Amino acid sequence: MSEPHGRLQKPPVLPPGGTVGVVAPASPIHARSDLLRGTRRWEAAGFKVKISPQVFAQDGFLAGSDEARAEALMAMFADPQIDAVQVVHGGYGSTKIIQHLDFNIIQRNPKPFVGRSDITALHLAMARHAGLVTFYGPGLADMAAPRGSEFTAAAVQHALTTCDALGPLPLHPQDGFLRALAPGQVTAPVAGGCLWPLCKSIGTPWQPDLRDKVFFFEEVGEPPWSMDAHLTHLTQAGVLDGVAGVVIGRLKHCEWSEGRPEYPSNLSLDEVLDRHFAHRGVPVLHGIPVGHEADTLTIPLGVAVTLETDAETGRLIFEEAGVGP
Repeated sequence: MSEPHGRLQKPPVLPPGGTVGVVAPASPIHARSDLLRGTRRWEAAGFKVKISPQVFAQDGFLAGSDEARAEALMAMFADPQIDAVQVVHGGYGSTKIIQHLDFNIIQRNPKPFVGRSDITALHLAMARHAGLVTFYGPGLADMAAPRGSEFTAAAVQHALTTCDALGPLPLHPQDGFLRALAPGQVTAPVAGGCLWPLCKSIGTPWQPDLRDKVFFFEEVGEPPWSMDAHLTHLTQAGVLDGVAGVVIGRLKHCEWSEGRPEYPSNLSLDEVLDRHFAHRGVPVLHGIPVGHEADTLTIPLGVAVTLETDAETGRLIFEEAGVGP
């Protein structure tokens, strides 16, 4: 594996009429209609979609063997007719294919790579071993209703097709509330992903280096005690040492509720976040519209952002695009 250092390479912009290649590095797809919905959205915008036959494979909770999933991903990067690579969705299993990837091929054939959730492992590995800016955003099955929305589809298209600075991150279309946990201002590269896979990367060759970075994370279905466990793990492993700022996305179904088999005296999610981040001495913002929801943005990982917070709220500004000419 190669070991790039310094600034990450931006992949070329997705051109008008370009082709999006689709693979399943993690869990299999069950509802083919979700693929059709996402495909129609890309095609309506003038793009082409090429779905790997591997997408329909199944090996228990995986979309085929580790080798087959890795081979399908590598084929998309090696294919000169493919302009961007998007996963079907997350699930589980991305980390199992990393040992089978050729990062030299990815480095020589940089393309926008889009996915979220379990795909975090591949974002981390491509940043570490291919030096590539990648995109934390929806899979093909999450681009259109009911799993996605036009807000989501327009955001991923914009992120992959503009070479201009993306600017301030827009607010969630249904809930524009943002909460600052600590005030400040910093400009630094953004890095991170889904919290559970981030924790599973500790001790691996693709463990992220968050020193002097704005740390981004989101999560779904993890109650406050579990969120506390994940954040404690990151802290005790030293992963958060020297972090320049923290930006937290949508934490869906992560709050305490009576429906959970937990003690009524459980800490609230806000209390857990405050205990971990309010006193780190860096700006911290919670609530940006990136996460496991129908309405979600796509953000390039590895580019410079400015995080500004005051006593109550703040904003996240992308100082550059994630793609190049």
